[in-house]
Amino acid sequence: MGKTFLAKHIAKSLLCLNSSSEPCNSCHSCNLFDESTHPDFFMNADDNKILIDEIREMINFSVLSSSVSSSKVIILNNCENMNIASQNAILKTLEEPAANTYIIMTSSKRRSLNQTIYSRCNKFTLKDLDQHELTEWIRSQGMQDFNYYDYPTFLAPLEILKNIEEGRNNEFIDISNYLLQFCNKEISIDEVVKYLLDIDLTSIEKVNLVIDFFKTLLKSKLANLPYSGKFKSLNDIQLVVEDLSDALDELNLLRNNIMKVSAINENHSLKYFMFKLDNLIKQS
Repeated sequence: MGKTFLAKHIAKSLLCLNSSSEPCNSCHSCNLFDESTHPDFFMNADDNKILIDEIREMINFSVLSSSVSSSKVIILNNCENMNIASQNAILKTLEEPAANTYIIMTSSKRRSLNQTIYSRCNKFTLKDLDQHELTEWIRSQGMQDFNYYDYPTFLAPLEILKNIEEGRNNEFIDISNYLLQFCNKEISIDEVVKYLLDIDLTSIEKVNLVIDFFKTLLKSKLANLPYSGKFKSLNDIQLVVEDLSDALDELNLLRNNIMKVSAINENHSLKYFMFKLDNLIKQS
């Protein structure tokens, strides 16, 4: 969703010498921020884990006097990765921060932290874009050929844009094309499974993409939204919501088993997925 981009934009604005609402991008503070050398700015180095040593480093930074700007700003990214010791260590600083010190915390998981942390913070929720908002945003970046249904729903907008810019978008387009052809009875189970086996992705990535296709089918039916573009033909498939939901539960269980037991046969798993989809289409 771009939480880090937003957090850094806010931090740069707060540190700017000429404005507190938008960075001027020309003052000494803005230049230092762009060069990642601002002495009044702290951001955790590893957002995969936030250990107590880094929290102590942040606390020590928070009590220092500012050097360039009138404020200091701390960003803690992916705070859900703080362990209990780190969460306990930060409480005092959150309750009584030093003067002119701002702490911005981001998280991808709601309610993943102790309630005592939330009670000390102002909370802002960034809402996921719906398919129309996402399409408009991607196209506003100059990608006019973008089709929402070509990409898995679990990719965030910035990830989609990055894949397009790196030329990897055809991977998803080809996968959706094959699954669509299968739904329209244009290719067989063996043909679609052979294609999935040959693509350069891990077993879990392939399973996730197939499950996501099922979710797209279900989401359309639940929201009563017709498909558009190349997916229009799916409007003729009268899938039963309950059957599709049950199949998804079963496939998610199978995915969990694959994650636990890496030796599970990829060919058999993918064939099973396709048989489930084939049966759902036949029942419609």
